[in-house]
Parts: sequence; structure tokens; C-alpha cells
Amino acid sequence: MATTTESPTAGRSLPQPSDLLLVQRGASPYKATAEQLKSYMLSPATAAVIGAIKPGTNLSVDADGTLHAAISGALTYRGAIDPTTTAAPAGAAVGDVYLASSSGLALASWSGIAGQDIAQGDLLLFDGSSWSANAALGPDGAGVIRIQVATPLAIDESDPAQPLLSIKPASTSAAGVLRLAAAEDLTAGTEGAAVDAAALKEAMATAQPLGDYMPLDISSLPALPA
Repeated sequence: MATTTESPTAGRSLPQPSDLLLVQRGASPYKATAEQLKSYMLSPATAAVIGAIKPGTNLSVDADGTLHAAISGALTYRGAIDPTTTAAPAGAAVGDVYLASSSGLALASWSGIAGQDIAQGDLLLFDGSSWSANAALGPDGAGVIRIQVATPLAIDESDPAQPLLSIKPASTSAAGVLRLAAAEDLTAGTEGAAVDAAALKEAMATAQPLGDYMPLDISSLPALPA
């Protein structure tokens, strides 16, 4: 017996703008033509209007709608590491950057800088096959690698990722930071406490109140020449 399969759309024409769509909710029917429905379809987004977008350069979308961005040249800071005692990270990815936590010769596992003298605070960049020191800053070396200070500034680099700056106290022989003296500092002669105009005025008023003058007996003074 011969059988035939008929397409569900056989004998039907393609949708036309005048086609009518009817939807009923309860006792209330709603109708609209295909042309009218078209205006409700998602249109391309603009700078001022929300709408549909499609992936462009360096963008991709998974089947579940997850959007990914592949940014060429992006760097990812991974924290501090000691290349003189710790092997290079086995799972390093392109663009990973580490901060050298100590100085010395890099271990053999650090391809590209193995045996190289690394300074504390150097940036270690992985390009996918080898490591380089400070290359993350570009060929012109722009950027901050290490903070160098001069007296009276001091720096604590026990944590290279977060160096701590401080100012040494001033003395009679060296510049430094001072604090303003309080009344008790004037009495005690506290070292490193500076006297400003207000403190000086207060001290003078305490020592000799306004209007309270020291009596002076001029009878014992020699007479003025005639």
C-alpha cells in the first residue's frame, strides 16, 4: 500500500501583514494583525533605547545565554609569591601577574627568568609559555614597581603588596614630623612638641596674667643727671 506524507504547511501561504491573530482571556477576546505584532518584537538596542544585542568582536554566548568576553592583553593579579623558594604556578594562565615577595635568583621552574636576579617588588608576568620580570609595565617601564624614600620618610616592605610608609620623629639634628605642644608639654619640656602662637600666648598669660604687673620700686634707682 502506497502512503503519502503531507506537509502541515502544504497549501498554505506564507504569513502576510494582514493575517489576524486572536487571543481570548476569559470572556475578553484580543486581536491584532501580524503587522501590529511586529511592532512589539524586540528591536536592536541603541544608546537611548533598550533592545536586542548580538555578540561582537571578542564576545561569545553559550547555549544557556551566558556571555563571555575575551579581552586581549588583559592582566590578572594573583598576589605575592617568592620565586626564589616557590616553584612557578603550574596552572598559570596568559596574563597572570605575581608580585615577587623577596629578592634572589628565580628557581628553574620559572621559564624565561630562571636563574635571573629578581628584586623584591618585581612584577612577574606569564605570557602563556614563559615568565618575564616587570614586562607587565610595557617597554617604557611606566608604572610603580617600588617606592623609594629618603629621610625623614621610612618604609616597611615586610608585605611587598602593601608597603607601609611612615615619617620619623624630628629632633634637634634631623628633620621629621612634629606635634603641637600642649600646656603640660611646655612645663615638662617634652621633646618633639612644637610650640605654636596659640600655645605661646596661653603660656605667657599663665605666667603673667593680663593687667597683673610686677611692682617696681624706683626709689633705689640712681637719680637722672640734671
